[in-house]
Amino acid sequence: MSVSYTCPNPDCGVTLKTPNPVPAGKRVKCPKCTRMFTPVPDGEPDPSAAAAGGPGTFKFADGDEPKKPAAKPEPPKPAPPAAKKPFDDDDDEDAESVRKGYGMVQDSEAEVEAAEKNKPKFEAVQEKFKKSARGPATALLVMPVNLLIAEGLLTAAGGLLMFVVGMWPLVFNDAPPGDEETEEAIVMMLLGLMTFGWGSFICFGASHMTELSSYMWAMAGAVVGIFPLLVGIFAVIMLQNPKVKAGFEESEGGPEDEEEKDKDADEDEDDEDEDEDDEDD
Repeated sequence: MSVSYTCPNPDCGVTLKTPNPVPAGKRVKCPKCTRMFTPVPDGEPDPSAAAAGGPGTFKFADGDEPKKPAAKPEPPKPAPPAAKKPFDDDDDEDAESVRKGYGMVQDSEAEVEAAEKNKPKFEAVQEKFKKSARGPATALLVMPVNLLIAEGLLTAAGGLLMFVVGMWPLVFNDAPPGDEETEEAIVMMLLGLMTFGWGSFICFGASHMTELSSYMWAMAGAVVGIFPLLVGIFAVIMLQNPKVKAGFEESEGGPEDEEEKDKDADEDEDDEDEDEDDEDD
C-alpha cells in the first residue's frame, strides 16, 4: 500500500508518494524545492501538534526553515533646495541695480571724437621694388609661340618628305636613272633641304621668343613664319606690343646692368670706408 506525504513548504506543497512508509524520525529532501523535512503520512496528525492541542502542521527541521528576504532600505530623501537670496552681501550690486537690470553704457561725445581721431588709417603702400616686365610679356607670347612651333615642325617634316621622295629614284632603282631624272631628283632634294631649314629657323625664332632672349631673332622667326601658313603675322603683331618689348629689354640688358650697378655700389662703399679711415688717421 502506497503512502503519500505533502511537503510542508507553503510555496511548494508538492505531494510525494512512496510504496513503503518512511521510518519515523527520518528526514527526506523534497525533489521540487530541495528542502529537508520529517515526513508525516497524510491524514495523520503531527505528534508535536497533537501534543500542543492544535491541528496537524508540519515544521522544517532545525536550520531548514526558509529565510525571509531582508527589507530594502529606503533611499534618503534629497534635501530641499535652499532659498536664493535676491543678492549676496559680498556682491557690489544692490537691490535697486538688480531690479533695473543691465544695459549698454553710452560713450560721451568726447570719447567718440577721441576714438575717431586715434583710429588707424590705411593708405596705398608704395611698392619698394619695380615689377618685372617678363611675366606679362611671356603671357602675351604663349599663343603665337605655340603656333610658330607647330608651323615649324610641320614645315620641317614636309622638307624631310621632299628629300626622301627626291632621293628614292636615285637609291632604290634597278636601272640607272637618266640625266633628267637625276636633275629632278637633285632639285627635289635641295628643295627638301631648304624647306627643312625653313621650318627649323621658325622653331629657332620661337625659342628666342619663349625665353625673351633676343628680340631680333624672335622677329626674324616671326617674319619667316609668315610663309607657308601665315602664322608669323600674328607673331609680328604681338612682338610690336609695348609690354612685350619691355620684357625683351629687361631680359636682354637687365641682369648685366644690375650686376654693374651692384659692383659700382660696392666700389663706392669701399671708397667711403677708405676716406673715413684716412680722416681718423
